[in-house]
Amino acid sequence: MKNLSIFLILIATFCLAGLTSCSNSPTDKAHQAVQEYLLSSLKNPKTYESLSFSKLDTLDRTDTSDMNIKYELTHSYNVVNSDEDKIKMTITFYLDQELKVSKTSTNSINGNYGILTGNVYWKYNDYVGNRPDAGAKIILYTLDTIRGDVKFETTADIQGNYEITNIPPGQYFLLVRSENATDCPDIHLRNFKIHAQQIKQLFKFDISQYNDKIKEIFTLDSLAYAAMAPDSGEYTTSEALGNYSKYKDQSREQANELFKLFPDSFTQKIRLYTGYSNSYDLGVISIEENQPVSHVTDFGVTCI
Repeated sequence: MKNLSIFLILIATFCLAGLTSCSNSPTDKAHQAVQEYLLSSLKNPKTYESLSFSKLDTLDRTDTSDMNIKYELTHSYNVVNSDEDKIKMTITFYLDQELKVSKTSTNSINGNYGILTGNVYWKYNDYVGNRPDAGAKIILYTLDTIRGDVKFETTADIQGNYEITNIPPGQYFLLVRSENATDCPDIHLRNFKIHAQQIKQLFKFDISQYNDKIKEIFTLDSLAYAAMAPDSGEYTTSEALGNYSKYKDQSREQANELFKLFPDSFTQKIRLYTGYSNSYDLGVISIEENQPVSHVTDFGVTCI
């Protein structure tokens, strides 16, 4: 009964202060439903501080497998976590047709920290096998714009292991840079193209402006692999090997020239000194509160 009284007093306080609306418009009902959900679900509800709401969006049935969900709303707020740190949270809430919260985009609503652990290795050659990538650089960039330019950095130890602690929950862009293995320019380019959205957000560099050049390079790559036998991936004749080498060399040369056009604000931050720079492992990971996340990077054989 005491907890219920506190909850009702908090709701009343938010209404009077204008932090949540008690009117009957769909948007106001959604805001109130989200705040009621948080005040009843947070471990430390008294520290909740509303920051902003997105517009209330209606979902098509094809957008979700849950037929009860009709709306979505993203809400940003501050909360004090179990370590007594004030954390900014950005959570998407999914609501039913009655504008009641059905679920959230993540279970991490309290701002408690997560942990990232990982191992990095590479292959010296087919005879020696795998070796730990001691000294590999690991950088974790937040993709939650409300947190600003937040990143975590560490280095792999002599066993190729690393750990990053006290990470606020959310979406992150992971960059692992090898200390031992080197990638060919065409491999770098494919990695950057796959993660063009994150690169644009974090480094303000839109790689799509070079789409025509990239298409030419990828076409040469396709011609190179077309020279191989389709099932075995091997060269059946000396002519086939010659064609593979010719097109592969052309694609790498063009990729190397393309990198010279990339802005320093991007290449210097990731230490891309030439097209044959150290290997990269790029990816998007989700950090959840109170849960360790493990990531393994295999850089394979260095480019020759």
